[in-house]
Amino acid sequence: MPVYHIGLVLRQRAMQFNNYQLTANTALFKLKKGVDPAKVERWQMLAEGMVGQIPGLLDLRTAPPLEMTVKLSKGYDMAVVVLLDYVESLATFFTHHAHDEVNALYEEVCDKEYTLGYDIEF
Repeated sequence: MPVYHIGLVLRQRAMQFNNYQLTANTALFKLKKGVDPAKVERWQMLAEGMVGQIPGLLDLRTAPPLEMTVKLSKGYDMAVVVLLDYVESLATFFTHHAHDEVNALYEEVCDKEYTLGYDIEF
């Protein structure tokens, strides 16, 4: 399984999509205490399954922190890295119907108070 350091994965993916002005959305999540691991897996599967369904969504990866760097995660349990073709695609990404079930599961498994999002364009 490949290891994704946010800066490295974005640079590598950008080289594959050099005809776009890429936008990356990164989010960190803290899971609710006692959440069912099967629900977390389903949430990850559905999120990654949005690629190909949402216009402008080029790639999406979800994962917990690596054991060797878990101390750096400051208690965040999960990250998602989203790669979009243009900044305008962010609106489509967040409002597309394919995101509905993903959002519903997010509400069940994540502590919304501790969700951190960060978007960059390159």
